[in-house]
This record gives sequence, structure tokens and C-alpha cells, in this order.
Amino acid sequence: MELSPSEHPIAVVGAGIVGMATARAIQRTGRRVVVIDAVEPGRRTSFGNAGFIAIDHLLPLARLDILARVPKMLVDRNSPLTIHLPSVRGLLPWMLRFGMASLSYGEVRKGIDALSAMMAEANAAWRSEIQYSGLGDLFKTKGALYVYETEAGFRAGADERGLQRAKGIAHRILSGDEARELAPGLSRQIVRGVHYTDGIHTIDPYRVVARLAEVFAAEGGTIERRTVTGFTRNPDRRGHVAAVDTDSGPIAVSGVVICSGRGSEKLARMLGFSAPLVSERGYHVMLEPDNVAFDLPVSPGERGFFITPMQDGLRLAGTVELGLPDQPESWHRADILKRHLADIFPGVGGAEKSRWMGERPSLPDFRPAIGPAPQLDNVWCAYGHQHVGLTLATVTARMIVKSMEGEPLPAALAACDPGRFS
Repeated sequence: MELSPSEHPIAVVGAGIVGMATARAIQRTGRRVVVIDAVEPGRRTSFGNAGFIAIDHLLPLARLDILARVPKMLVDRNSPLTIHLPSVRGLLPWMLRFGMASLSYGEVRKGIDALSAMMAEANAAWRSEIQYSGLGDLFKTKGALYVYETEAGFRAGADERGLQRAKGIAHRILSGDEARELAPGLSRQIVRGVHYTDGIHTIDPYRVVARLAEVFAAEGGTIERRTVTGFTRNPDRRGHVAAVDTDSGPIAVSGVVICSGRGSEKLARMLGFSAPLVSERGYHVMLEPDNVAFDLPVSPGERGFFITPMQDGLRLAGTVELGLPDQPESWHRADILKRHLADIFPGVGGAEKSRWMGERPSLPDFRPAIGPAPQLDNVWCAYGHQHVGLTLATVTARMIVKSMEGEPLPAALAACDPGRFS
């Protein structure tokens, strides 16, 4: 599917990190672009992530060892991976699909191959965007440190580290003392560390999106604060979208890219195909940066979260709570993060400044949807990035531009076909 020339703009629906990165990439091809979102760029899920470009995340969550943990997820509210109990009944159809994907070696392999192909380009894609959009003051290349409190916890990650080595992801194994040298203040209970030496992180995820929006607008892009209410088809070409309908009237377009995160489910339904997204609810707490003597993200491997020094304080972010959209926050999940910090970095971090919950968009096989929409000749999809949206934003943008220009996507990305659930 290749985009035909038109006087009308490409509409990118969604102004989060994936949407703004995609808008910038399309803009650089010389096409006119309009970004449509009901809220200010970066104010939803992209606002509160851990800030790490996590190219080490090669395993989809839809796999057998995670499926085996589902019974515990239902009863342990403190687990790094849990289910929002009021959502359980509504999640059952999605969980059935998740179970089928987890039990299939072929589906798990597709996830590994797709994620590996994208992660291989992620750092380079981000470095290019940092240069193009003047983001250098918002990023650091210090690596990231995963730490372990038990030898058993460290050994449990051996297979994943082997996969990372095979895919060329650089890391070095540290003793507990070496980890403490890299991140002063770590507890004596840390027995092992893994330093991902090429890791990039941002000190302000929201500001990254806001800066992309500013540069996009300065270079001729348009941002419309509107709610999408539907799509108008060309009466002579039913597979062609002629306009995006909004609460303030239609916008004539030459093409559409759906980048609305969890909200993409509703937009896909309007266009006649399925996007079974649920919320992978992530939490963060911002603390005063008292006694912080390290400058890279640190992740306690057995607890499933990140501790990242940022421009406005110390951010504790992560864990996974699967739930239905628009449910009340489970603020005890944020309290858990603070308790974890006290164990891992005794005496580090001061008063709480703020807390937040974001709804990361997750498909049941934990592969994003990237590429042409089914049965439509000028609609593309870029959603379902679960907890690696920041990581994969710029490489996803590259893939969308390739697809628009009629270039084939990497073979592994066939597993990310947006029509696979229809």
C-alpha cells in the first residue's frame, strides 16, 4: 500500500510519544501532517514512564512462564505483575487470547523475532530523532543497571541474557560491590548486577513529547485539539478514508495513522476492524532527590520497577496491573514502589512530590500493531506497544513511513499485522 499524492494532509490521530514521533517522521518526507488529539501532546500515558530506552526487552509478556503466574496474580495485590480485580470478568475474552498466544511456541517466537528486529534499530532511531529535533539536553547515555537480591533471581534471567547476547545487546555482569560502585547507596542485600552499557534514558519523558510537538509546529505541522467521532469514506472507493470526523467538524485527509494508544480500540472499531486492547496500568511516584548519588536508571530485577533520577526529582515507575480502561487507580501500587525503594536504596529519596497512573495499550499477544490497516488503502496503524512505547516510538515511525512509501517492512514485522485479530 503506497500513499498517492494529495493536497490534503496526513492525519496522525494521537499526540503521545508514538504519535508525535510518527508525525515528525512523516513531516520529514515533505508531506503535510495534522496531529489530532483531545488533549495536549504527551499528557496521557507518555507522561509518566520510567524514561529508559529498553532495548533489552526482547521477550513478550505473552509466554508460558507468565501464564503460569496468573493464579498468583489474582490473589497477590503486591506482585510486580497483577490483575485489577474489578476488571477480571471483563478481561476474560482478552485473557483467553493471551493464554492461547502464551501456549503457542510459534506465537512466542513471533513476538521475540518482532521485538528483536525493532529493538535492533531503536537506539539508532532515537539518536537520529534527538539530533533532528534538538532533544540532546533531555537524554543521557549512561546505561541502565539491573540489580538482584538473590542468586536465584539472577539465575532466573540467564536465558533472557543469552538471547540478548545473541542479538548483540551489550551488557556486563557485576558483583554486588561492583553494582554499588556504579550506583552508590544500593543496599548491601544486592548480590548481583547487570549493566546494559549502551542504554539511553530521558530525564523528562513528558518534555520529550512536548519538544517534538513544538518542533513539529515550528516546521509547519498542525496540531488540532479535537475528539475524533468517526471517519468519512470516499463514496467511490470504500477502502479510502476521505476525512476524519471530529467534534469540531471534519478534516479532509489524504491518509490516516492511528496512534492513539489504548484509545485505538475505539477508532479501529469505527473503521471496521478489531484491536483488542486492554490497559497495562503502570504507576509512578516522584520524590525529592534526597541523597541521590547515581545518574542512571536502576531496576531491581525481582521487583519489576525502575528508579530513575530525572530533571524534577527521583522517579519510581513500573510494575504491571492488567485492567479494563477507565477504572479507578489502585494507589496501593504506588505505595509499593516507595516501600521497594526503601529496601533497595535505604535513605535515598525524600518527600513525595506527585503520583500518577497511565494506561499502557496492550494486545493479547504483546506485539504492537504496525502497518496498513485491513481492507483500507490509506490507513496505517501504530499502537499496542504496552510498556515499551517510548522505546519503540521512533523505530515505529520509521516503519510507518516505509509502509506509506510502498517499501516492504522487515519480515519479522508480519507478526505485527494490524489485521491479525479481525
